[in-house]
Amino acid sequence: MILAERIRNLPPYLFASLEAKASELRAKGVDLIDLGIADPDLPPVSTVKNSLIHHLDDPDAHQYPTSQGDPEVRRQIAAWLRGRFGIEINPVNEICVTMGSKEGLANLARAFAEPGSFIAATDPGYPVYANAGAILNGADFHALPLLPENGFLPDLNQASGARILYLNYPNNPTGAIAPESFYREVAVWADDNPDTLVVMDAAYCELSFQSPKPPSTLQFSKNVIEFHSLSKMMNVTGYRIGFAVGKADVIAALTKVKTQLDSGAPVFIQRAMADALATYDGQNPPPEAQRSHDEYAARKNLIEDGLKHIPGVLQVYPSPATFFAWFRVSDDLAFVEHAMEKGVILTPGRGFGKAGEGFVRAAVTTSRDRIQLAIERLKS
Repeated sequence: MILAERIRNLPPYLFASLEAKASELRAKGVDLIDLGIADPDLPPVSTVKNSLIHHLDDPDAHQYPTSQGDPEVRRQIAAWLRGRFGIEINPVNEICVTMGSKEGLANLARAFAEPGSFIAATDPGYPVYANAGAILNGADFHALPLLPENGFLPDLNQASGARILYLNYPNNPTGAIAPESFYREVAVWADDNPDTLVVMDAAYCELSFQSPKPPSTLQFSKNVIEFHSLSKMMNVTGYRIGFAVGKADVIAALTKVKTQLDSGAPVFIQRAMADALATYDGQNPPPEAQRSHDEYAARKNLIEDGLKHIPGVLQVYPSPATFFAWFRVSDDLAFVEHAMEKGVILTPGRGFGKAGEGFVRAAVTTSRDRIQLAIERLKS
């Protein structure tokens, strides 16, 4: 059978290949410390889990949900946005519940990207921007390099003419945070470039370990779309729940795509998300979530300090957000392959784009004891 060109042009998904290699080694009995795929190991915040179980008994829990999301859930999301960022969002037409950020980011591109257009995104960056966003829609991809000397912030002028501009702060994979001045710069750029859909992937905004927490771009402009996810803030990556918020016409376009591709997230998971968001006190997450965030911060400090003493590590770039450590080596692929021989799984930076070559990402989604053991293995 002949595959479509867009599929032939699609590179292998980085994390799938890492999972395959890890499975092979585990089958041979190798003890692997997985610092590669960023999947939280801490248990879900109990509010989410208990609420999900409770809402399984809702009379409509077994029925099709709506593609845009349960109306009451959208009202509760709007209340969270008001308390967390001080912004007023219309839950009727400015919010769409998504099955995590990944689905929403990809489906949004279906509504706007097409052959002859191009998508711009930060590089290194989440592979979905280039692959599901550009390649699967027959569009071109334009990378905006994130360089250490620029604080891992892009030059927005390089995105001029793009159909979509994807941004992501706090950033995956670098862990970098953006100052408020950058959010203001993005807002001005979005207002001055109305033909470009500016998208802020804010999946890690709650996984910030300093005060104040990151703002929302919507505080400074209504001409942006922002994606949020419960996955990292509440340790529920497998529940696949999040939401998009912003301009009504863009939310309508995303919803229209979703009506053709999915039936929305299960309503009992939507309601569990709404209940979890309701436990916030302004900017402050519930104590149980805060404790898990504090644990990730401690692990991140541990590995960032340890990496400074590992042969072959040229520079570590500490940051007060995300559960990623980002560091420079001479050859990222060789370093990662050698680390796997020592029983430590890491992610080569080139998997996130050309500007990621020579860098490595470590995810601190395992216990401190295992992270310390990983450091000792790498030192050897």
